[in-house]
Amino acid sequence: MKAALPAALPALLPGSAAACAVCFGKAPGNQGLLDGIWWGIILLLSVTLSMVGGIAWLLYRVEKDRRKKGAGG
Repeated sequence: MKAALPAALPALLPGSAAACAVCFGKAPGNQGLLDGIWWGIILLLSVTLSMVGGIAWLLYRVEKDRRKKGAGG
C-alpha cells in the first residue's frame, strides 16, 4: 500500500510531473539538441523493429518448412 502512493502521486499532481523545457522543445537555442534526440529515437526504433521483424521472418520460414516436410513425408 505504501508503494502505491509514490506511483499515484504524478497522476494526482500533473503540474509537478511535467517534463522540462528541453523535452517540450521550448528551451531557447536547443533546436540541434532536439533534432539529435529525435533522430536518436528514430534510429533506436528502426534497429529494434528490424531485429524483431527478422526474428519473426525466421520463425515464419522455419514453421513453413516444418509444415512442408510434415505434409510431404
